Amino acid sequence: MSSDRISIKPLSPHIGAEIGNVDLTRPLSEQQKREIHDAFLKHGVIFFHDQDISFAQQMELAQSFGHVHIHVGGEGTASKPVPDYPAIRRQHFDKDSKRISGEVWHSDQSCAEIPPAGSILQQKIVPPDGGGDTLFASAYAAYDALSAPMQAFLEKLTAVHDGAKLFDKGTKTDYPKAVHPVVIRHPETGRKVLFVNEGFTTRIVELSKEESDALLNMLYAHIAKPHWQMRFHWRPNSIAFWDNRCTQHFAIWDYWPNVRSGYRVQFEGDARPSF
Repeated sequence: MSSDRISIKPLSPHIGAEIGNVDLTRPLSEQQKREIHDAFLKHGVIFFHDQDISFAQQMELAQSFGHVHIHVGGEGTASKPVPDYPAIRRQHFDKDSKRISGEVWHSDQSCAEIPPAGSILQQKIVPPDGGGDTLFASAYAAYDALSAPMQAFLEKLTAVHDGAKLFDKGTKTDYPKAVHPVVIRHPETGRKVLFVNEGFTTRIVELSKEESDALLNMLYAHIAKPHWQMRFHWRPNSIAFWDNRCTQHFAIWDYWPNVRSGYRVQFEGDARPSF
C-alpha cells in the first residue's frame, strides 16, 4: 500500500467521514487528490483535524477541485471577504454578534445561477465546552425516503431560490435569485437530490402560494429529521469539506458570548442544477 494513501473513517450511515494520513499544509499528490475527491462524492462531507493551513494553502486546496467561487451575497451578510483573498470569507462571531451565518438548514449560495459545488471551512478558534457544532444532512437520503408518488410529483416542479431571504437585513436590495428544479441529479454521481432549502427557497413556481408554502414546509421538516444527519464537533484547525449539491447544513449558535472564528472558500460547479 502506498505511504500517501489517505485513511477514511465513516461517521454515520448516510453522510460524513473523517479523513486522516494527509497533511494539507503540503502539496497533495495526484493519488491523494483522487482519493479525497472520491471520499467527498461518496460521503457528502469530509473532515480533517489538526490542519493549520494558511490562506494560500486553503486557496490551493480549493483550486485542486475547481475554480474558486466568489460569494454572491454582498456585504450585508454576516461573513466578510479576507483582504487580498476575495474568495475567502471570514466567519467570526463573538459577544458583539447579533446573528451568525448559517443558523438555518441551507445549501450554500443556492440563489446563484450556478451554485458552488463545494465549500471548505476551517475553524481557527472554537468555543469551549463543546459549543458551535455544525449539523449536516444528506439530501440524497432525504429524497430516497420520500414515497414514490411524492418523488414523481416533485420531479415535475421548480423552485425560486432568493438571496434576500437569508442575506437581506435591510442593507441592500439586489440579491441574486435563481430558479432550480426541486429534484436535481448530481452531475458526478447521477443520484437524485432533494434541492430545496429553508435558507434560500421561497416558493414553488408551478403551485399557488398556499400550496407552495404547505409543500415547502413539509419538505423543510423532512430534511430536518435526524435520520439522515450527523453532528460535527469542531476542534481548532479542523476543516469541513462538503458537497453543496447533495448536502445541507445548519450552524448551531449555542456559544454566545464565546468566540467561533474561521474561514471558508468555495469552488464552482460546472453547470446549473438540472434533473
